[in-house]
Amino acid sequence: MEQHLEIDATLLASKPDCLLCMHCQPLRYRLLRHPPFTHAPHGLMLNEPTRRYTDRDVMPHVVYTYKVQTISSRSESEPSPPLVHELGSPYCGDGRIQSSRGEECDDMNSMNGDGCSSQCKKEPFFNCVDQPSMCYYYDGDGVCEDFERETGVRDCGLYTPNGFLDQWASTVEVSHEEKPYCSGEVAAGYPAVTKTCQSKVFDLSDGVSQYAWFPCREAHASTWGYPNYWLKAHFSHPMVAAAVIVHLAADGTGYIDQTQCNVTVQLVDTKELIHSLGEWRLSCRTNPLVIPVSHDLSVAFYHTKAILIMFACHLVAISGVGLRSFQSFDPITISGCQSNEIYNPTGQSCVHYSCEAIDCQEPLIRNAEIKCSSLGRHFYNGDRCTISCNSGYVLQVHQDDDIIKSQSGSSVTITCANGKWNKQVSCEPVDCGLPDKYHVHPAHFNFPEGTTYGKKSTFQCREPAQLVGTNNTLTCLEDGLWSFPEALCELRCPAPPPVPNAVLQTKRCNETGLKVGTLCKYKCKPGYHVTNKPKRRAFKRQCTEDGSWLEGACEPVTCDPPPPIFHGSYHCTDGFRFDSVCRLNCSEPAGNTAITATGGSAHTVRLLHSPCKQGIGSNVIRCRKDGNWTGSFRLCPQSKGQCSLPQNLHYSLQYSCKRGHGIGEECELTCRESNNAVVILPSNMTAESVLKEHWRNPHKVERIVCTMGLKWYPHPELLHCIKGCEPFMGDNYCDAVNNRAFCNYDGGDCCQSTVKTKKVIPFPMSCDIRDECSCRDPNAIENRKDEHVHSLG
Repeated sequence: MEQHLEIDATLLASKPDCLLCMHCQPLRYRLLRHPPFTHAPHGLMLNEPTRRYTDRDVMPHVVYTYKVQTISSRSESEPSPPLVHELGSPYCGDGRIQSSRGEECDDMNSMNGDGCSSQCKKEPFFNCVDQPSMCYYYDGDGVCEDFERETGVRDCGLYTPNGFLDQWASTVEVSHEEKPYCSGEVAAGYPAVTKTCQSKVFDLSDGVSQYAWFPCREAHASTWGYPNYWLKAHFSHPMVAAAVIVHLAADGTGYIDQTQCNVTVQLVDTKELIHSLGEWRLSCRTNPLVIPVSHDLSVAFYHTKAILIMFACHLVAISGVGLRSFQSFDPITISGCQSNEIYNPTGQSCVHYSCEAIDCQEPLIRNAEIKCSSLGRHFYNGDRCTISCNSGYVLQVHQDDDIIKSQSGSSVTITCANGKWNKQVSCEPVDCGLPDKYHVHPAHFNFPEGTTYGKKSTFQCREPAQLVGTNNTLTCLEDGLWSFPEALCELRCPAPPPVPNAVLQTKRCNETGLKVGTLCKYKCKPGYHVTNKPKRRAFKRQCTEDGSWLEGACEPVTCDPPPPIFHGSYHCTDGFRFDSVCRLNCSEPAGNTAITATGGSAHTVRLLHSPCKQGIGSNVIRCRKDGNWTGSFRLCPQSKGQCSLPQNLHYSLQYSCKRGHGIGEECELTCRESNNAVVILPSNMTAESVLKEHWRNPHKVERIVCTMGLKWYPHPELLHCIKGCEPFMGDNYCDAVNNRAFCNYDGGDCCQSTVKTKKVIPFPMSCDIRDECSCRDPNAIENRKDEHVHSLG
């Protein structure tokens, strides 16, 4: 029924001792060797399950060739590819790396997953050193090593090739913006390189908006037939472009339509002229997308001040746009140099030619270690200094008043050119930012000195938590993390409030200051049971992390309503609750008494006349504490006659009275349309309104009965036909027809927290997960506003 369904494989399994499989025998293996085994010249036979053999019949400096054949009861396989080995020769697993044999590592074992594979190859994201190899997971360890500068985004940031300079957008304009849901501002500045690029998604509403821009809604089709979204990135320093960098948070492919998305990229120069770079395919596999810029040498060069990106996919998310330029080469400046000037590559400027050396001032940079090629205090053209920031400080490279590069744990080299250093460098303290909310919880933080390296923060516990310990101070450390707290905020609960109709059985729960997690046991009084659990009388309440108690309640025991044949002919002192007394009226015509019952699973009884005196032949029953009646009603002796044919039935209903219309006889109800169900609806409600209001759960009715009062129950005028439930509940597909209370919300298939696969798949695929296939179940975690409403009963 689903065109997108794909079957990967099928499995056929037989029962034990199946006759069709009686001829099947375990596999055998023939191990062949050259030179042959002395005790088995034609090969060694091994039976299942043995698959390992240690050859001890070997001589040093002899080359042995091994092959394996698989033998079944009917045939034998071709020999396997050969394994060649010489006793004493090096091999994978001996702890020595034989590069000539293709080994990249050797950790003296054949285990996979420890950095060095069973084939002596380095595994992804591992680096191995020494012999035997010691392997470690380098990606994300916070150390930028030389071999990962080009690929290790988490440790080294985005790679910039030598001779080039990358600057990221200072401001961003976008086609669709709704703050803070999808603000274009988040795409400005350095991109979120540690976030994973998403592909094949339903929507981008979960978290992406914090670090990337995406279209808030689907656009209307443009004049050329398809939606048009755009992002325009502006740069504070127009440069001659060498490449455009687009960093993605999502590549535009949807869960249903997996067609890859293309973008059109244009450069905008300082004269507002447009230069097209053509169309480019987006993919998370090539993220970031680096688009080279070629220049026509017959046309004048231009400075790029903005980049315009256009696309038609609403699932594209962009976290940054970069402009790559030449670090020491500017053709526009070169072409503008006069006859008495030369181009200075370090400063990218034209300078007057002079044979006199102009020295630079000694670089004075705080919180840094400086090593210079010149030993004195005079620095001339070409002299260099390498600057490394002290621990706890971040290197920042400035151009004019803007920061164009910020990095930690590395150094930068500056060069003296015509009396000026080619780069402006500073070492700024590491910023620890705000502590994680669970660093100390629950607490309020104060930052009187700021959040940078060496600064201190204090915290106060949020009520009703109490401070345990004396030192409530945190320090921003050199690695950008806050120090481990020496005190904590411990939550305590007051003594739980009493529960009506229940007795507290845990004595220590009468005290205050109970620890989080404390359990208190209660037992409902006789005649009461735990709410929504008729068979339980005991329940537990727990002290939660916010200092409150889980709810718990007792409700009166109820008995099942008397048989429907007596409906309208009895009255009860307290409905069907515990200790209620119900009397059947046999002394007056039943028509003088009216008992009404609302639809649904609950039964509400209302007496519409004054209580009758007990007459001859009346039956009296009482609801016991075990939920059973003390007896049962008996039909009154004078009860005779028949009910008239059901009147005013809805046109969609039909009935069948196989045994007539006498007292106690039943008529079966069906709907004229297949797969429809008969339900009781209030007079002010229609079948159409029930389908629209998914939380309605009307009582299902299969038959009506002729009561002792010669009336049909339930009343025929209250019966309607509504759409029934499809038989596919609990199949891990969210069916729109079943996504309502009447069908138990499709057995939990429409909420991520209740579906077995933990992923909602709409059926059909066009079913909108924001509307008819949305999570509607009020008991699902997604829809529970207060997690503490249920007891542990």
